[in-house]
Amino acid sequence: MRELLVTPQFRKDLKIVPDKIREQADILLFMLRKNPVDFRLGAKKLSGINPPAWRVRIGVYRLVYAFTAKDLILLRFRHRKDVYRNL
Repeated sequence: MRELLVTPQFRKDLKIVPDKIREQADILLFMLRKNPVDFRLGAKKLSGINPPAWRVRIGVYRLVYAFTAKDLILLRFRHRKDVYRNL
């Protein structure tokens, strides 16, 4: 299982996310740590971003992450209209 690494921007984003969405994200993160490219969870690779990043939907929010063989790196967690700015 991959170790979670959290960026400072992700921590900042997490403060404005509703509690209900945060609870759903906790469950989703557990599954992503096992398989970060699980298409059954709705994981999609983002195009035009280097290094490669992925995203999953949680209601109208998007969780953007990258991963290595050992780590799951949480990049952003914002509303869909704002999440892709400044990636």
